[in-house]
Amino acid sequence: MSYLALLIAVVCETFLSDGVFTRLRSKVNSFNHELEINLEALGAPGYAHLQWLVPMLIWVLGVYFLYQVLWVISPLAAGFFAVFLLLYGLRFRHFAVVFTNAQLFLNQGDFFRARELLLIWMKEYDGSEPVVHRPSELVFQAIYHGTERALRQYFSLFFWFLALPGPMGLVVYLMTHWSVIRERDEWLAQAFAHERPSMQEAWEANKLKAAISPRFVLFAMEWLPARLLAFTVGLVAQLDDAALAWRTAKNHSRFSNRAPLTAVFFTAVGLVGGAAFDAASKAATEGQLLNEENQVQALQQFRQLVFKCAVVWLAVAFAFALFGWLPSSLP
Repeated sequence: MSYLALLIAVVCETFLSDGVFTRLRSKVNSFNHELEINLEALGAPGYAHLQWLVPMLIWVLGVYFLYQVLWVISPLAAGFFAVFLLLYGLRFRHFAVVFTNAQLFLNQGDFFRARELLLIWMKEYDGSEPVVHRPSELVFQAIYHGTERALRQYFSLFFWFLALPGPMGLVVYLMTHWSVIRERDEWLAQAFAHERPSMQEAWEANKLKAAISPRFVLFAMEWLPARLLAFTVGLVAQLDDAALAWRTAKNHSRFSNRAPLTAVFFTAVGLVGGAAFDAASKAATEGQLLNEENQVQALQQFRQLVFKCAVVWLAVAFAFALFGWLPSSLP
């Protein structure tokens, strides 16, 4: 049942415009803000780090109750509800359209339209506005940001939808991701009034408090999907090179799934070596100086690589469903 819902959602998502859920996402975001409880204002500042759990618990319990009711009424209705939740989270078509159009603009020599398209795409996701002067820099930044979006808007959703019965894993992941974005936006809204501690600094300051923060929960939830995705990239590209790139980048980023995964993707498309774990690193700068034709080809290879990995994951999930190894397939 879960695999069938996933397959239907993937097929439908390729035909739906990304704008279909734009208004709904905005309303959900506003609703999540309404669900937040300011524990500092209530006189419990010592528990303020737990207030992000309130919207998650409300959504998880609400979705679980609705899913169970729909299942009693009709398993088909529950399945369509799961498909709807997947369609809300998946954004592969948006990802593919942006990269395809950017590649077409660059092939036509229209660097400025490609830059405008990709910079809007980057800012819409994480608020970043990298300075880009050359097509090679634009391609590098696109792949650097595209890696995280592929993980968080596609492959992690795959994994958690199939890992837990019903859509519960999907809802937990989506709300954890929302909490991380919310935390980042709050820091940006304060105009950098205080320095945002890194995950390593937060861990060293208070391990227990750090472990139940949204950034660490998201890191834990993405730990296995990121490694499975890196392994898939290695299978469809070069496994030895991917493993070397992962180990090299991981040594520099203990609490990061994005850094080693980015290095694996860069290595797979032949942009730079496994040391490209940071967009501002020396390796990144060297990568930006490569031949521009090769850079555009790397953009195309990256898009194709993500598509191949998605096909592999669907094929493996189908095998698991046939053998009854998916949680929802268990008696």
